[in-house]
Amino acid sequence: MTEQPEPRNHFGEGARFLLTAAAFVIVILGLQAARSVLLPIMMAGFLAIISYSITKLLSRYLHFPHWLAVAATVIVDGGILFGVGSIIKFLAADMKATLQGDFLTRMVEKYNELMHWLGNFGLEEQARALVSSPKDLFDIQQMVSVVQAISGQAISFVTTCTLVLVLMTFMLGEARLFKRNLHRLPNSTKGKEDFTVALQGIQRYLLIKTIASATTGALAWLACELKGVPFAFLWGVVAYVLNYIPTIGSIVAAIPPIIMALLMGGWGDAAIITVCYIGINFAIGNGIEPIFLGKQFGIATSVVLLAVLFWGWVWGPCGMLLAVPIMVLIKLALENSPDLSWAATIISDEPPPHVQKLELNKK
Repeated sequence: MTEQPEPRNHFGEGARFLLTAAAFVIVILGLQAARSVLLPIMMAGFLAIISYSITKLLSRYLHFPHWLAVAATVIVDGGILFGVGSIIKFLAADMKATLQGDFLTRMVEKYNELMHWLGNFGLEEQARALVSSPKDLFDIQQMVSVVQAISGQAISFVTTCTLVLVLMTFMLGEARLFKRNLHRLPNSTKGKEDFTVALQGIQRYLLIKTIASATTGALAWLACELKGVPFAFLWGVVAYVLNYIPTIGSIVAAIPPIIMALLMGGWGDAAIITVCYIGINFAIGNGIEPIFLGKQFGIATSVVLLAVLFWGWVWGPCGMLLAVPIMVLIKLALENSPDLSWAATIISDEPPPHVQKLELNKK
């Protein structure tokens, strides 16, 4: 008897793609549904990675017992978190009073000045057709509601921070155990080496990003303070926090102080604050950070930007903060997957292997 050829599965690849896409959608919906549970865990890991250097410093150089080093680290982080929360709550209440005062009157004055200036070029009618009133750009009542909501979230913020700090305490306390267990894996395990390198890269990235963000916040605060922009310290804190978000964060952080400088000062003050923010972000974002970070993870810039938008949609502002570390772990998982390694190659910003060899030979 002649052997019958095995039937070919014409729908194998198509069904595989559909199953992968369906699984992806289910995972994303699950991440959104479990946001209240997963976010504190992710934020605790985020803080633990940043703070582990402090714990290691206290243990190695000041000879603190490990439990005391962990406790000191958690106390420092807790003081910073609750201190920032208290300052924001206080300044939000002050800002609410400002918005309910002569804020709208000043907006109308600047709007009329702008329309008069555009009239010199014959563009006033077109501009008024686009924006007939300052209320079309800013709804004061909505802004007051947002500020009031921020001020009223103090209890929720304290509860969340407490949970994050408790989780971070356990993570820092067991960091040495986790590291020891990782080294117990077989030396031939490629995933172990990749994970160690990725984790060290994330730690270095977050540490340098924290220093760069603190410098950005301090310089932004100084610029606003020198020009007399209201709530200068608040804009410094905002610049510090949002600088963790690549590209988008620095742009968003500059908008409120520029508007405040315009309304409380004038067009000249707004222009100066704009130049200051551009100079600060250019010097740090395009000068200092690349020197110390370089191409830290080999992920294309456009992919990082899309990741920020995507995780912002999934988990809100906290997702934007965590976008880069999450993408590093995703890229690592893709590289170690035989079926999905091609995706890691697509999002990579690293040169091909033969180019890397040529560069090494030149060195």
